[in-house]
Amino acid sequence: MLYFLPQSFTMLQTHDSGLEPERNRQPRKILRLLDISCSALGLLTAVAGWQSADAQTFKQASNTELQSICTNVQRSDGPTGTGAELSTICKQMASNLNGAVTASSGVGTLSQPSSFLISQQQLKDAQTLKLTKQRPSGSADSITASWGENFSTFLTAGATALHHRNNDYEQGYNASVPSVTLGGSYRIAGNLESGLAFNYSNSNASYTSGGGFNTDSYTPLLFVNYLPFDNAFANLSLGYTRQNQTTNRIAIAGISNTTGLNVTGNTKANLNANQYSLNFLSGYDFALENITIGPRLGVNTRQWEMNSYQEATNTGLELRYNNQYQTSVQSTFGLFASSAHSFNFGVLIPQISASWVHEYENNSRLVNAQFVQAAPGTGSFSFQTETPARNWAALDLGFSLVLQKGMQAFANLSTVQGNRNFESYGGSLGVRFGW
Repeated sequence: MLYFLPQSFTMLQTHDSGLEPERNRQPRKILRLLDISCSALGLLTAVAGWQSADAQTFKQASNTELQSICTNVQRSDGPTGTGAELSTICKQMASNLNGAVTASSGVGTLSQPSSFLISQQQLKDAQTLKLTKQRPSGSADSITASWGENFSTFLTAGATALHHRNNDYEQGYNASVPSVTLGGSYRIAGNLESGLAFNYSNSNASYTSGGGFNTDSYTPLLFVNYLPFDNAFANLSLGYTRQNQTTNRIAIAGISNTTGLNVTGNTKANLNANQYSLNFLSGYDFALENITIGPRLGVNTRQWEMNSYQEATNTGLELRYNNQYQTSVQSTFGLFASSAHSFNFGVLIPQISASWVHEYENNSRLVNAQFVQAAPGTGSFSFQTETPARNWAALDLGFSLVLQKGMQAFANLSTVQGNRNFESYGGSLGVRFGW
């Protein structure tokens, strides 16, 4: 349609270019309009059909593809080369192809957030606190400007409980995410500091319908802190993450509404992904006696790329997935507040921050898959991932204890709320030494 529409229009223009009587031109104009209208209607119909065909859940798309494969297996002139296990499944269901056939319980690992970003945010807050310039007497940050010389090291360890809500497009799951960050920073000038950090996190998740996944994430991180003028700061961090993941998916093919026949098995796979992130955070602080309060504004970008992979077991329902990509651009706008309380052993600084996060770029994606044991030349199918949330809140409550000789200990509690797909609760403990 896209090829022939311009060609037909050109032919009509050529035929109309002659000097014909007006009574002959009017019918041609009407025919031209009808031709264009029909072509446009056909194009719109094709586009609408393409959209509705693509916007399928995993169960719908895999069900349709499995029925097509099994129908061909039963035909004497059908394609050959279907794997033994998949052929057996099709033969078992030969008389029930009109029943409810499902190839799997779904996929739930595709939209998981990057848990290490929580540790990164805590790292940035700690770095910013350290670099804040001398406040008026009694300010929450007045002591932190003097501890340490040019070099400091820090260690943060914690864990996050992550809950993904079940929906038609992706499975629900619960994950525990322990994480540790180790790093060091060097003060280049009075208002400029740079540093390196390394974060490791492990996501161990269980699907609500059975199975799960385990992901190891390794993240080197480069950051720069800058104080452009009094009471203001800007932080920039650049990170790369290597993710190594194992999956255990419950695959089911059965007739639940007729004979009760079903075939169930665990399909397993190993896959790898790369992620590139760029995060910016800035703010301005107002000192009111022993209280510091100020706005925070940030931008976080992320490019996630997963290599193609296939499940390696032999149930007959294993799938092969094409490469996948995901881009995220988020803005954060929030408010930070802290207060300083002096004791004989040091200064205790409770802190609280609340941010509104908005997602601009990340959208529902189409994932292309194919049955591994399907006959050569068999087509693939596509299914849609869930639609990511556009707005949610990130809350953080922390305590810092500034001691003598350039030592600081801190603790944080963090949560993500208002995200229709995810909810998380996390905590961490850390220590920093300066010299």
